[in-house]
Amino acid sequence: MRVLDLTRLLAGATATRKLADLGAEVVKVEEPGRGDYLRTIPPFVEGEGLMHRVLNRGKKSIALDYRTAGGRATLDRLALAADVLVEVSRPGRLAEFGIDLADLRRRHPALVVCSVSAYGQTGPLASLPAHGMNMDAQAGWVSTDPWNGRRRIASGIFTSVAVELGGINAAVGILAALLEARSTGRGTWIEVSCWDAAVEATRLRLAHLAATGSDLFDVRELGPLYDVYRAADGKLVLFGALERKFWERFCAGVDRPDLAARWQGGDAVQFEDDEEMRGELDTIFTQAPAAEWIERFIAWEVPGAEILAPGEVLDHPHFRARHLIDDVGSDDPVPSILDPVVCVETQARPGTGAPPSPALGQHTDEILKTWLEQGATRHGH
Repeated sequence: MRVLDLTRLLAGATATRKLADLGAEVVKVEEPGRGDYLRTIPPFVEGEGLMHRVLNRGKKSIALDYRTAGGRATLDRLALAADVLVEVSRPGRLAEFGIDLADLRRRHPALVVCSVSAYGQTGPLASLPAHGMNMDAQAGWVSTDPWNGRRRIASGIFTSVAVELGGINAAVGILAALLEARSTGRGTWIEVSCWDAAVEATRLRLAHLAATGSDLFDVRELGPLYDVYRAADGKLVLFGALERKFWERFCAGVDRPDLAARWQGGDAVQFEDDEEMRGELDTIFTQAPAAEWIERFIAWEVPGAEILAPGEVLDHPHFRARHLIDDVGSDDPVPSILDPVVCVETQARPGTGAPPSPALGQHTDEILKTWLEQGATRHGH
């Protein structure tokens, strides 16, 4: 599968990184002398942007200025050789450069085009520029806390929900469109709004609001059986014994059958608040360190988790056991955090052993030769 990647920044790079991991030949078209902005956005590792090194791994790069007539002509020929074209321009921006995607689709009907944008191709926000947190804020994902005398984004979150889900949904949509193109000979032009993706992820809350006019419960109102407790070593544990079977197992494990008898949830789940019960659990959880509670949860088959910082995730034995860092033949100081998909028979993850992120224009000669020759053959030129 050949993917012509006209994207910049995170959402498009996430989508095409997914496709590259799954085996596509992804060719990034980059502005000569500058390239994808991700190359120059800090933090830096060995003089290159960390986001570029993480998200553009496994891709190829050509330097091409499609704002010029010659560059547009070359881009057109490359698109005729591609299976997929992915772009992230604001609506109408490519047309301003003289690139007509609808005309391209008429001349190459099997081509799949994916336009990834912040707010979509239509609607009152369609032309609004955005970065990740802007979209998150307008999708209901951002909360604020007092910090240094003013309201700031809560908890110092870095990753944008809209960007991540926009990129993943774009990759899924592209794969579905490719299946159709392979079976019918006709591709399609799809668009993915990162804002849509973030909003759609709140589907339960929105459906409840639309159906009843009232909001869903706040997760902090779920009662003492779904709450945070401090262990003996001061670390925080998230307890989740909402179902009766889990609560009874926990009460048996801590030898408190009297607590099991106070279940209020019938045969379903218990959300009722109970401050007296919360106080009992506060005392119980102070009797062992967090790591021991996790061992008990595993032994008792009760949902629970230690609340970890990102550095603790890297050091966690489950992280090592899942082999989420690519260690196949690479001396790159920036490790590749691999795809969550695993082939059961081989235990391989997509993207394992992928080459590092390309230098700007590294593959220009190679791609212009192979793609343009085969594209001319494909279309009878």
